[in-house]
Amino acid sequence: MGGRTGLAIATIALVVNGCSAEDGTQATSDDEIVSSPLAVSAMAPIATPSGMPEAWAQPDSTGVFNQRGKCGAAAVANALRLYGIEVSPEQADRDGVHFVIGSLARNLHTYLDDHHPQLRCEVDHPLDGAGYLREKLDGGHPVMLWFNTEGGFQQSHWAVAVGHRGAGADEKVIVMSWGAYYEIGMDRLEHAWRFVLGLPHPAVVCEATTSLIVR
Repeated sequence: MGGRTGLAIATIALVVNGCSAEDGTQATSDDEIVSSPLAVSAMAPIATPSGMPEAWAQPDSTGVFNQRGKCGAAAVANALRLYGIEVSPEQADRDGVHFVIGSLARNLHTYLDDHHPQLRCEVDHPLDGAGYLREKLDGGHPVMLWFNTEGGFQQSHWAVAVGHRGAGADEKVIVMSWGAYYEIGMDRLEHAWRFVLGLPHPAVVCEATTSLIVR
């Protein structure tokens, strides 16, 4: 196989990953490589919650195959807005919140560590996703999370969890994404978030707190 042909095929193979793909510790079974993807229809749009800021619109993907998704940059911009810091997704993308395809957790963390060290942000991989979300959100910490979505092999998306409400089967997580707010069933989100390419519950969260959480 010629070098250029091989590169083209490899590029196409990577593009199907959608917004992002990340290397990491390999899982022990096929079920732990990618968990059930979340359908877009499972994200119910809601009005901007009282007291919460407008969500940033996500810029269009770029690249020959639209492989440069901007969901990671939009997630960073939305999270920063909750801390009173105005950085557009376009600026975050220019400043390094991107990978060859989409964005990796380390891209988000490196940018936040370099440009906003006062927030003290870290990459996290909790084992109990639902419990972790409740604890962080109740404590005033928005959670940037990476989960599987429908639409093709290994499609995925970054969004910012900003609150939760309800209990049991009726519990919903409120997220900022695509210039709006959405509700997602906790169980459905947790399952889509459980393993992304073998990584358990990939998330970026900051030690700093904010009052801009949906209660």
